[in-house]
Amino acid sequence: MCAEKLARIPTIIMMFVIIYFVQTNATIAMALLAFVAVMMTIWAVFDFCPSIWMFRKFLPRCYCDCKKEENGQN
Repeated sequence: MCAEKLARIPTIIMMFVIIYFVQTNATIAMALLAFVAVMMTIWAVFDFCPSIWMFRKFLPRCYCDCKKEENGQN
């Protein structure tokens, strides 16, 4: 498992928690939804996601940052 793929799991869990709170008419659901929306906006605008940053500390990246040589050799 790599960091970028594993970072989606906390978002999925959070969305299920929000769905549960919406079903129980809890007022915290809107606050949690706003938090997720703000974090997604930060990720989109600044290309920084705290969960990806944390997971990269102990998991490999999904995509290589290395540049391929122009002549096609690795």
